[in-house]
Amino acid sequence: MKILVIIPAAGSGTRFGGELPKQFQQLGGKPVIQRVIERFLFHEDVVRVVVAVSEQLLASVAQAPGDRVRFVRGGDTRQQSVTLAFRSVEEEFDIVAVHDAVRPFFADATFRAAIDEAVATGAALPAISMTDTVHTVRGDLLDLTLDRSTLVAAQTPQCFTQKVLREVLDRAEREGEQGTDEAGLAARYGFPVKVVAGDSINFKITRADDLALAETILARWS
Repeated sequence: MKILVIIPAAGSGTRFGGELPKQFQQLGGKPVIQRVIERFLFHEDVVRVVVAVSEQLLASVAQAPGDRVRFVRGGDTRQQSVTLAFRSVEEEFDIVAVHDAVRPFFADATFRAAIDEAVATGAALPAISMTDTVHTVRGDLLDLTLDRSTLVAAQTPQCFTQKVLREVLDRAEREGEQGTDEAGLAARYGFPVKVVAGDSINFKITRADDLALAETILARWS
């Protein structure tokens, strides 16, 4: 099994606040993005990790030939970054995993489940059931209450065969489509996308409070 991991990390992280993007904030003495990369490097089937970063940061990154980790120029959006990272690799892989740069606590079992289902069906993502009631609003007024039994919160790593991800990204570019994640685009284009059980600890560090929670979790793991 040969696995390629793509991590889009070129975003500015405006919701986090401050000048330093959230993926480069310190978590237990290391940048969040480093902790994410290191978790993937523990998997022997992960042959390559490609990290899409801003052009300014790319100029300051030293890269050695043959490294399992490669940094490439990202784009203005997540989708552009994933596309650029994907096209920078000429090798063939059995599975391509796309993972958020600020989810440092994904479980090995979650990753393995997504890989297995992607091998079987072409695409898979981890997700968790919604426990809160979800409403739509119009302005500041409540509009509709959605049936939460049909809703899930998407997580990463999202896994695809190389062929499926290539078709999804190429079509999105041709048609000018922008998706919030690759699994959603794949489903929109008619590909079956298997949902596997996610984990509540596999949260996305978006705000300062999330980073504080991550520090607490990391301390318990150490």
